[in-house]
Amino acid sequence: MLRAMFRACWLVLVVAATLLLAPASAQPQSPYRTGEQIVVELYTSQGCDTCRRANRLLGQLAASPDVIAITFPVDYWDYLGWRDTFASSDFTQRQRRYWRSLHARSLYTPEIVMNGAAHVNAASAERVTDLLATFRAAPVHQGPRVTIERSGAGARVFVGRGRPHNPPADVWIVPFDPGPVWETVRTGDNAGHRVVHYNLAQGLSRIGAWTGEPARYEHRYCRRQCAVIVQERNGGPVIAAARTPAS
Repeated sequence: MLRAMFRACWLVLVVAATLLLAPASAQPQSPYRTGEQIVVELYTSQGCDTCRRANRLLGQLAASPDVIAITFPVDYWDYLGWRDTFASSDFTQRQRRYWRSLHARSLYTPEIVMNGAAHVNAASAERVTDLLATFRAAPVHQGPRVTIERSGAGARVFVGRGRPHNPPADVWIVPFDPGPVWETVRTGDNAGHRVVHYNLAQGLSRIGAWTGEPARYEHRYCRRQCAVIVQERNGGPVIAAARTPAS
């Protein structure tokens, strides 16, 4: 009993500290976007109470034709006594790169990162939609054309010509399940609740570098759907993005 009470108190303190440290939002200094697609990345956890409604919000955003929405479950809450069944340390490392590049005060969930250029606490639907409106209203800088072709269980990717990049930009591919994908959580704040995910990432791979010259890449895994993100190194702004057509 005492151990259970101690754990409950500790969880309250951790959640409270996270909410205090997490910034409400961070607007891009010079908002712009390349092409018509806005990349919206949700960093979430099955052990995070406010993440459930953030997950639902991402599902709504994913229906927008100008949004490439992806859910990345992170694993750094696992030490509190539950394990997120979809989490990956690769996703956590991606969020850490944003933590450094966007000068966030802490890692937190639920967090949304837009176009690699701004982040917002996804517990507030109003702040998320306000940030999305900022990007939609921003000037469009034409980025390179990105196309994805299925090749068996994998994919071929083409990135067209653009302005020279030195150092080269990163080219990432993210296989994802459009969902809804759900899991009933057994312990923690969401014990007994069904946590639902949309556009759930099933992997994350850097498939090459892009210098500004036309280039082709291949990846062996793209069974459901995939997104390709070309962005500045170390979690910098998104240069271009595309996804396989919805089935």
